[in-house]
Amino acid sequence: MLLTIEAMKMETGLHADRDGVVKAVHVRPGEQIDAKDLLVEME
Repeated sequence: MLLTIEAMKMETGLHADRDGVVKAVHVRPGEQIDAKDLLVEME
C-alpha cells in the first residue's frame, strides 16, 4: 500500500498498479487533495 486517504471518516488504501520505488511524495499528512492531484511519483 502506498497511501491511505481519508474522506468522510472512511479510509481507503491506494495500491500501485506496478512494482517500483517511490521517488517522491507530493502530499503531507492531513493535507486536502483534489481528484487529479499528483500524490506520489514512482520510478
